[in-house]
Amino acid sequence: MNDGIPREVSERPPIVPTLKGVVADLLREGADRFILPRFQNLSSQDIATKSSKTDFVTIADRETEAWLIPRLFEAQPGFVIGEEAAATSPNIRNQIPTGYSWTVDPLDGTKNFVRGKPAFCSMVALLWNGQPIECWIWQPLVKVLFYASDHLGAFRIDEFGESRLRIEKRPFEVDLMSGSGNSLGLTGPKRDLLRARLNGLVSRSFTGSAGIQACLIANGEEDYLIHGISTPWDHAPVDLLCRMAGGYVRMLDNQVRFHASMAAPFMAASSYRGWKALKKAIWQD
Repeated sequence: MNDGIPREVSERPPIVPTLKGVVADLLREGADRFILPRFQNLSSQDIATKSSKTDFVTIADRETEAWLIPRLFEAQPGFVIGEEAAATSPNIRNQIPTGYSWTVDPLDGTKNFVRGKPAFCSMVALLWNGQPIECWIWQPLVKVLFYASDHLGAFRIDEFGESRLRIEKRPFEVDLMSGSGNSLGLTGPKRDLLRARLNGLVSRSFTGSAGIQACLIANGEEDYLIHGISTPWDHAPVDLLCRMAGGYVRMLDNQVRFHASMAAPFMAASSYRGWKALKKAIWQD
């Protein structure tokens, strides 16, 4: 299939065995240094906006990303795609090479963070040829790490230890499924249609963080995440965590696997049957 995505068929070099713990420790330290001290403690000078008046960025986002990037590169060399770097240099997401890459979302759920709400996290993913192979989602307020590897599966790690995640017995009927979705990034009739259909979903909520929503799906608590456009930093970790926990994740238009170069409608669901039912309800004419 030729869909315009660059591919590399060479075998990937081995990853440093300690990488799982190294990155987890970096996320914890970054949050302790730059994020938690500013939670419910931001001044107006600490907050700015990017693409719209509600697309916030804070000093915590910027300082955390700047601190993480060189340390991730040192842990595993590769091209780094940071959300805040991409906001100032949008072409960065069009330069994703083959081989290893990192995506960094230093503070996912910035709007919640600005408003003093607890639904935020830090997310990192390691890619090979543009697709995620490992990811980390750290929830600093509750000190819980969600980790996934394309070889090992998905895990929840907290003070009580590590548990494997496997989604089971979630509903696949649209009216019984719960989740979060928006039409941001779309334009014209398609946006209007998706927005109207999302409004019709019975148990749709507004988590305000792709990473938190992915954790809810992987933990067997909710069923879907629907976004009008995909980004490397948001959707690489969401894709891998949900798939490795047993969910189903694809691009809405053509049902292909996520790739970091894509900027298109995206949906993760707790099951293949649920994904298909949702697509029929919200996307098909």
